[in-house]
Amino acid sequence: MKDIFIGNQRILILQGIEKNITLSNEMAQRLLRVYGHTLPLEKVNAICLWLEQRGLVTIERLDETLLTMKLTKHGQEVALGFAREEGVDLPVED
Repeated sequence: MKDIFIGNQRILILQGIEKNITLSNEMAQRLLRVYGHTLPLEKVNAICLWLEQRGLVTIERLDETLLTMKLTKHGQEVALGFAREEGVDLPVED
């Protein structure tokens, strides 16, 4: 079954990084929970890696379980709604 929420989860993470400069995978998990997406850290990590593979974020691994993300220029444009990326929803208004 197709995950109809994944595009929303991806844009929320991008917007979270855009507002905070960096975002850890654990903070991304908390951010998603605020918007009603309760996900295990393994699923959040998979989303983060997908974003990295698409050139939207860079990831720095701090240890085996903790990583931090920063937006690339393209990732910032997607987070702000100036560019589109397939698989990522339009930005969410606050």
